[in-house]
Amino acid sequence: MLAIALDVAVIAAGLGIAGGSLAASCACYQSSIPLELVVVGLALATASIFGILGVYRHVVRFFNEHFLRELVLAVSLAAALVATGWYALFDAPWLALYLLSVLAILGPFLTWRITATALLKMAHYVERARPIRVAVYGAGVGGALLGEKLRREPGYQLVTFIDDNPELWGRRVYGARIVGPERLRELVLAKAIDQVIIAIPSASVSRRRELLNKLAELSIEVRTLPPIEEMTSSRRAAEEVRPVRAEELLSREPVKPDLASIAQELKGQVVLVTGGGGSIGGALCREILRHGPRCLIPFDSSEFNLYTIDRELQALKQRSGYDVKIVPVLGSVLSARDVDRVLREHSVDIIYHGAAYKHVPLVEGNPLQGMENNVLGTYTVAEAAIRHGARKFVLISTDKAVRPSNVMGASKRFAEKIVQSLNETGCETVLTLVRFGNVLDSAGSVVPLFRDQIRLGGPVTVTHPEVTRYFMTIPEAAELVIQAGAMSERGGEVFHLDMGEPVKIADLARKMIHLSGYKVRNESSDGVGIEIRYVGLRPGEKLYEELLIDGTGEPTQHPRIFQARDAIASWVDLEPQVETLRNAIENGDVEVVRRLLCDIVEDYRNNGAFARGAVSAHSKPAAE
Repeated sequence: MLAIALDVAVIAAGLGIAGGSLAASCACYQSSIPLELVVVGLALATASIFGILGVYRHVVRFFNEHFLRELVLAVSLAAALVATGWYALFDAPWLALYLLSVLAILGPFLTWRITATALLKMAHYVERARPIRVAVYGAGVGGALLGEKLRREPGYQLVTFIDDNPELWGRRVYGARIVGPERLRELVLAKAIDQVIIAIPSASVSRRRELLNKLAELSIEVRTLPPIEEMTSSRRAAEEVRPVRAEELLSREPVKPDLASIAQELKGQVVLVTGGGGSIGGALCREILRHGPRCLIPFDSSEFNLYTIDRELQALKQRSGYDVKIVPVLGSVLSARDVDRVLREHSVDIIYHGAAYKHVPLVEGNPLQGMENNVLGTYTVAEAAIRHGARKFVLISTDKAVRPSNVMGASKRFAEKIVQSLNETGCETVLTLVRFGNVLDSAGSVVPLFRDQIRLGGPVTVTHPEVTRYFMTIPEAAELVIQAGAMSERGGEVFHLDMGEPVKIADLARKMIHLSGYKVRNESSDGVGIEIRYVGLRPGEKLYEELLIDGTGEPTQHPRIFQARDAIASWVDLEPQVETLRNAIENGDVEVVRRLLCDIVEDYRNNGAFARGAVSAHSKPAAE
């Protein structure tokens, strides 16, 4: 109502000025009604027309073509009405009166709204103290598109562009000067830049990583732009850019997979993925779906995880047109009945066994459950695969199985021995295993933990200043697992993935803090920033992880997959120990399980906290 009242007032003022000018120039006002009343009546009529035609349904500061269309129609009709009224009162041409009426109505109508919008923006700036001052790294097409959005978006101020091309230095884009990268540190201080947005969608992985490492030294918030094809004209700049992901700090240039061998492995096959709702299992399902199996079966004991991955796979199938039957199965790898049913009903060809408890402190505090799930669960699925004639069984293992110092790693080494031993029994099923280290952003990894701790203002908790880990992105791990599985011909192999260089966890925490725009308080002279707090190694945790038991690995046809040769135990010797483990778990006899694990996994006997009897049933969980 306030907007309508203001419209009547300003339009009446405009029409009053126009009417006074006509009376003065024509000197022939032909009515006994005072001009002021005529002007008010015409202003009320104009506001009524605006209301009938829907002008007041729009928020004018969000200007769009629908509002423009309705405004043009309303002004045209109102001006025609006013001009007709003027024509009866003044001796002047109707067309001239019509054009004068358009100006008298539209001018005041837009002027007060533009003024009000400007005042609202000023109030917004005052409320925020000042806009976010942004430097855009990259003055190409992506940077220009982003700069155009920033220029007209409240709350942001485009300060400068940074580009590696010297030919662009000194030029301007949307009024912002382009400078070289060597001036960035100076500009951050001199221009009080709050945020750097990387707008180089075509940059290689190594180039992006190099750039992020350089920016991490500045303790300034860094965000990135999506690929140009994902950018939209309607989305605001604040919605377009995203925070830097940890995998961008650690990932490597992709290696093209051998698509022919993967297609030969998976096309037309029935594929079962145990733990299919987990981080690695879900990534395996997504990757397998792309290669044309006849049927894909995610198998998981978590209803929510299974529901989530099924929804995602069905959407991916519909979006990409894959002709694959997807059958989510809720079940446990500890239930021979569940496993037998799915293998029998679907005649499964290939099994990727990813179901396992992987969280070191939790398994350390719950050794019976960890051994049951990781060892007996593996045996249940592998034995059923052989009995039902599956073509291949691939165990997803871990670097923590190499010279293990914790229950989780030792349980996975026990599972590896079972798979290798069963493969030597003369069965037709090919059983093999793939070993790799940590995956970024998986459940329980340090990355989401650090991200949450930074968001809450710290402290960021690291176990030890020297602790290092191997990292790989989830999609790369899934692709290489499938590639390695396809290489296995006779079974029993231990494939291990090239994890790249080990990463010091403290350095990762430091870079994540810096790229979020904060200093590390421990290293800041003014004591401001986010603290890195060292909390000590947890039960069973090692400073360094390894991928090979004997320290050697043979190359394969894929540059990031190697093959190890581990000693293989006889199934005749191992089978009684599996049954001993089963009985001890049923009886809840931790001491028998402890001795058995030490006997079977020799390195654990020397390294393990469990072997020394130092396991707590209530170890405090923390991210691995």
